[in-house]
Amino acid sequence: MTDGHAPAFFSDLDFPDQLYGMLVRSTIQRGYLVDIKPPPMPDGYRLYTATDIPGENRLTVTGTTVPVFTPYEIQYYGEPLGILVGPDPEKVQELVSEVLVETELLSPVQFTDRFAASQVVAKRIHFSGNADVQLDKAERVFETECETPAQDHYYTETLGVAVSVSSERLDIYCATQWPHHVKNSVSAVLDLDPAEIRVIPTVIGEALDGKIWFPSLIAAQAALASVLSRKPVKLVFTRQEDFLFSVKSAPVRIRYRTVLDEQFALKAMHVRILINAGAYSPLIDEIVDRMTIAATGPYYCPEFRIETYALRSSLPPMGAFSGWGDAQVSFALENHISRVLSECALSPTEWRKENLLDRGRITLTGNELKQSRRFDELIDLACKKSDFFRKRTAYELLNRNRTTLKETPLRGIALSCACQGNGFTGKNPPGGSYTVSVTMDTESRVHISANVTSDSMRRITLEQAATILEVGKEAIFFTDSSTDTTASGGPQTLSDKLTVILPLVEKCCTTIQKQRFRNPLPITVKKTYRPPRSEAWDASTLQGKPFISTTPAVCITEVELDPLTWAPSVRKAWFVIDAGKILDEGAVRSAIRRSFTLACSRSMAEYLVIRDGRFAPGDSVQYDMLPPSEMPPVEIYFLDSTEAPRGVGTLAQLLFPPAFTSALHQIIRKGATSLPVRPEDIYTLVTRKEEAE
Repeated sequence: MTDGHAPAFFSDLDFPDQLYGMLVRSTIQRGYLVDIKPPPMPDGYRLYTATDIPGENRLTVTGTTVPVFTPYEIQYYGEPLGILVGPDPEKVQELVSEVLVETELLSPVQFTDRFAASQVVAKRIHFSGNADVQLDKAERVFETECETPAQDHYYTETLGVAVSVSSERLDIYCATQWPHHVKNSVSAVLDLDPAEIRVIPTVIGEALDGKIWFPSLIAAQAALASVLSRKPVKLVFTRQEDFLFSVKSAPVRIRYRTVLDEQFALKAMHVRILINAGAYSPLIDEIVDRMTIAATGPYYCPEFRIETYALRSSLPPMGAFSGWGDAQVSFALENHISRVLSECALSPTEWRKENLLDRGRITLTGNELKQSRRFDELIDLACKKSDFFRKRTAYELLNRNRTTLKETPLRGIALSCACQGNGFTGKNPPGGSYTVSVTMDTESRVHISANVTSDSMRRITLEQAATILEVGKEAIFFTDSSTDTTASGGPQTLSDKLTVILPLVEKCCTTIQKQRFRNPLPITVKKTYRPPRSEAWDASTLQGKPFISTTPAVCITEVELDPLTWAPSVRKAWFVIDAGKILDEGAVRSAIRRSFTLACSRSMAEYLVIRDGRFAPGDSVQYDMLPPSEMPPVEIYFLDSTEAPRGVGTLAQLLFPPAFTSALHQIIRKGATSLPVRPEDIYTLVTRKEEAE
């Protein structure tokens, strides 16, 4: 048993006689590995490569494989070729720099609109009616193309793992969202009985869904060195390594083409989504499906055609970033909708109220909504709190009558809507279900086994258990959440934990509370989540109810533009959310504010350039992020609800970027269709507009 505090950071762990590891990486973007020649190695130092792997030289994630060490063909710059270990970390780093890697160059695979069929690693063609016919015969077609770049997770703690080996078992300490996948992967790579391996999840922090499969790869690399050397091994990425070689959010290009009917309602829509999946793309099917499902957003469209392609390229593995592609799609869709409404002089609130999916309407996945999403309430409250109508009218008059952009103030205000899908598509994540166990011992102390490693979730869980069981928080403990004590299951995201684990904890605690004064202690109650049969999901056709729950929300953003520097600033943002029953409002607000910080930084600062297959400038210190001191003020409101708690962790990333760019559009009458929007980008937009006029 442990106390209520989270497990230690893996980088803080040290073991007697420990070795330090560092990966030897490719120095070319694509080609063949001819030979690896290490320098003269002092005693206690050793290089392990693919030839040393006793089991499978691959990591398998839902049908996709990634090599542990490249045996022959190099797919991207920095691909791991081996691991060098030794007792002195500085000497290890020196030796790695002296390893000679002989290669034969091949042409890189590029990410372009015109792609070969061999590049397609996953795709979805999903349609209803005949949207293309409607678009072909329409007198007016609205078209918008948007692009979002790769984004770095920029973890507080860099990636890595600590491995301890003994005659009985292998202990692996790492920050992972999928501990049982780490265990099974290491078992396959080392050809060990899974019973000989224990994975202890350490503090995850803000994982942002980048720690689902990648820690399994690092763990397999370090565990190989540990088993072969019979010594503990710690592998910790430097900040630069983490920046250059960790999984990034995938760059995406999205094109919307829509037609309105005589009443200005959505009539038909054609969406084309291209995802740069990099060299390897574990979990890409989930990303493709989520982006396809998100294509029409919270709106009803009777006829649509959605084409989503994930394309292989000679870049490091790309993957999920908090939201799994929903944020990129929401940015493109809401940008497009705002442009359509502006060009047709339609009310951004009334049009949305009439076209948003609500009770009785059929979703893109053919699911009839049984309950209202309460968007009318969300929009009305957001408009009231932000004084939206007065400000929008005033800014519209100012911007329309202005003869030059030197006349101030330059302000705009805009609204966006979205629904966050909670959990993985199909409810159950790949790999299994969720199980929670709660025990009240003979001293009335409560022990929770729920694989909860984030501080925010622990706070919420403690609050919930203490309230139901009527005990002090000091009497509640979290058990060891290793793979020895938790049931096998799939990867976990924050929305999963909030919408699935919390109700399971509630059921366990409620059962104990009913029994504790009638039955002798200790009492243990275990609950497992399984999706209801009534909520069927057909993954092959994308039909049914895809998520555990959805969280509807509205954002209004007010923006000001500096006429001298062209720098945009956010005067204020307002979020109104139907998050279900809120158990710990402080923790929920903190999660939204963190998401808002990420969204602001992505919208106005973070710019990750890819040059010659490398992330540039190549130094994480130069990666431009919006500092906390520049975060704009934000107000957060919740609708009263008795429904089960819902996830909120990605809402700001879905809502803020398109509201921000739409507010800018009101000022300069030109839409920004890519992120981030920097002063030089606004200057270019304004200059081009003036030249066109």
